[in-house]
Amino acid sequence: MHKQLTTQHNLESVSPSDAKKLVDSGKFVLVDVRPPDIFAKAHPEGAQSAPLFQSVNWSKPDFKKYLRAVAFMANGVTPVEENTEFLEDLRKASNGKGVILMCEAGGTTKPSPNFAAGKASRSLKASWKALKAGGMPVKHMTGGVYGWYTAELPFYGTYDKSNLGRTPNAAVEPKGQYYEEAQKALEQKRQQEMK
Repeated sequence: MHKQLTTQHNLESVSPSDAKKLVDSGKFVLVDVRPPDIFAKAHPEGAQSAPLFQSVNWSKPDFKKYLRAVAFMANGVTPVEENTEFLEDLRKASNGKGVILMCEAGGTTKPSPNFAAGKASRSLKASWKALKAGGMPVKHMTGGVYGWYTAELPFYGTYDKSNLGRTPNAAVEPKGQYYEEAQKALEQKRQQEMK
């Protein structure tokens, strides 16, 4: 997915400060793909909500859904399922403008020692869906809501600091010796694939 996002679809990842400039230009809108209850508590000022996932609908019995939910809860994660209305929600949120998609930490399309193809995230998954559907300019915000918050940009509500140091650090821009080695290894792999 990451390779297709960057090479086939030319997805551009922008910093929180660059995202604010694009929003201020009137050509883009910030779209938060986190669940609506989390969005309602705190989000970058002016952001719209188009959740990629939603709370599990327990009214429709499904054995696989129950197993999946048990696995999520056993790992301390709130069970969610795909929001089948995501693309429609995104179109409404965009109001005819381009979208800059963000989640909690943002993920990255750049390789690192732990993630040779980049670090997946909800906002990158949402970018993939939006780009495949077409119809609007799409950008991805690095660092996510956490990055916006730490950049001290305008914010609505009180940011939940209980997750600081957990997810956001996994998406920090990679650099240094290990990053350079991962870059070389990834390039060698790409060259082998092209042969």
